[in-house]
Amino acid sequence: MESTVKISMEDFVDTLYLWLSEHLTEKEVKAMADEVGFNTKGLFRIKVSKKLYSKLYIELFTLNMYLIVSSCEAVIEDEDKKKNVLEMFHNTVFEKNIKVTGISYNRWLNLMELIYDEYRKATEEESLLSPLLLLANRFCKNLFGDKMKLDSSVKFEISMRIGGMAKQLSKTLHEYDID
Repeated sequence: MESTVKISMEDFVDTLYLWLSEHLTEKEVKAMADEVGFNTKGLFRIKVSKKLYSKLYIELFTLNMYLIVSSCEAVIEDEDKKKNVLEMFHNTVFEKNIKVTGISYNRWLNLMELIYDEYRKATEEESLLSPLLLLANRFCKNLFGDKMKLDSSVKFEISMRIGGMAKQLSKTLHEYDID
C-alpha cells in the first residue's frame, strides 16, 4: 500500500481548488474546444467570441466541479470530513470565482446541486454504455443541445478525457490523509 501524506483540511481544499483552476486555463479550454469541435470564434472566425468561449468555459467548470465533488464523495470515508471538505471547497470557489457575479452563495450552491444531480443521473442511466460515455453524452448535450449529433468517436474521446481527469483526481486524493 502506498503511503499517504498528512495534510490539513485547508491545504486539501487548496489542492482541490488548484486542480480545478489548472483544468480551466485558457490552454485547457481551447484544447477541449478543438477536441470536441466546438467553435469559439465569432462570426468571421477571426477572433474568439466571448459568448461562445464562456459557454464552453461554464460547461467545463461545472463538469470539473462535479468530478471533484464525486471524487471526494468516493474517496473520503469519514462523513464529517467529507462534509467539511466539500463545504470549504464550495466556499473557496464561491469567494474566489462566483461572488463577483452578485449571486448569493445559497442560490449558487442550489444551482450546483441541480447540475451535480443532472450528471449523477446521467451516469446512472440504464444503458450498455459506460458511465464515462454517459457523462460525455450529458456534457455534449449541455454544450451543443439536443439537436446536434456528434460523431461517436468524438464522444469516445471526450469520455476518455473525462476518465483521465477523474483517474488523475482520484489518484491525487488517495495520496492524502486529511488531518
